[in-house]
Amino acid sequence: MAVPTCRDMSELATDYMERALPWRAFLAAWWHLRLCGMCRAYYDQLARVRRLLGRTPLPGPSPEVEAAVLAARARAGDAPP
Repeated sequence: MAVPTCRDMSELATDYMERALPWRAFLAAWWHLRLCGMCRAYYDQLARVRRLLGRTPLPGPSPEVEAAVLAARARAGDAPP
């Protein structure tokens, strides 16, 4: 694989971060990040967001939403788990 363009990197960044790329594509992306400060900044920002989201517990549904979902399931004949 040739060295990816900046547009390619915007699509490859998550797979690169998760090490889900084939090894040649991973090395090409690694090389691009070493050469391109803008893509490196984008990648660093993406990594920071993922770290912050990983530490933030997601809130549960509000009582109103939970009641509406359970009522809809009851009307459809589904039993709650």
